[in-house]
Amino acid sequence: MVRGEAGERLRAVGRALEAGVRYFDTAPLYGDGRSEENLGRALARLDQGREALVGTKVRLSAADLEHPGAAVRRSLEGSLRRLGRERVELFQLHNPLGTAGPDRRPVAVDERLALGEVADAMRRAVEDGLAGHVGFTGLGETATLRRVLVSGRFETVQAYFNALDPSGVHPGATGGEQDFDGLIGQATAADVGVIAIRVYAAGALAATARRHPIAGEVDAALAGAGYEEDVDRALPLARLAAELGLEGGLELGLRFALAAPGVSVALVGLSSLEHLEAALRWESRGPLDPAAVDRVVALACGRA
Repeated sequence: MVRGEAGERLRAVGRALEAGVRYFDTAPLYGDGRSEENLGRALARLDQGREALVGTKVRLSAADLEHPGAAVRRSLEGSLRRLGRERVELFQLHNPLGTAGPDRRPVAVDERLALGEVADAMRRAVEDGLAGHVGFTGLGETATLRRVLVSGRFETVQAYFNALDPSGVHPGATGGEQDFDGLIGQATAADVGVIAIRVYAAGALAATARRHPIAGEVDAALAGAGYEEDVDRALPLARLAAELGLEGGLELGLRFALAAPGVSVALVGLSSLEHLEAALRWESRGPLDPAAVDRVVALACGRA
């Protein structure tokens, strides 16, 4: 939606709708607004575009934190203009949550602010008919995420979950990365919808450092995590995928995410129609079976 050719974008969105995909994720951050603009144009040109459920986000800057309510509203209104829509179905806070360090990028939002002025402004957007529901991105300090999750102020969480770090469902299975300590299970218990993010580990599950020419840049979603290291750690998973008769680590990753209890949506980043067709093909094969899931978790725990 950022670097692709317009005709290819239109074909991809049309094919997704034809296949039954309804949820489309975007954000002002993606391509400095180009993702929203291009998605909006594609949906407007398609008869089925009215059936799409669009989710977008707000990421606050350090300056925004002085008047967060106004910044939240300003961001959403800008998103709606770019999308060419009167409302979005889901509006999400896109900052990590926790204590802000002096050089933290992106800026962290502390718990008090997230549950106070920010959530208030997001809920006013729902009351005013600009959004259907509100959610947050589950990145930042695990303890803070858990408290925000059970606050009742947000309806969904974008939860980090993949075959390299499945600790959102399997506490302690981190592969050396952040332990989300069963955050997805906690969300399910709190009746909070779960959108699994980074299910391909930003593409690292392909077990190659080569990326598609128009793929987005990889940002470090987790402190201390690096793409090259993730590629190396994906090699055993690629071998497991071959043993299981799968097309590769990406198929394993998507079907592993779809097997996770509590996950309602798995977000997949795409750079081509071929990527879309592959994701549709793998999804049609269903979630990984429990025995395969156990083997993936064992690898993440270093037991295999």
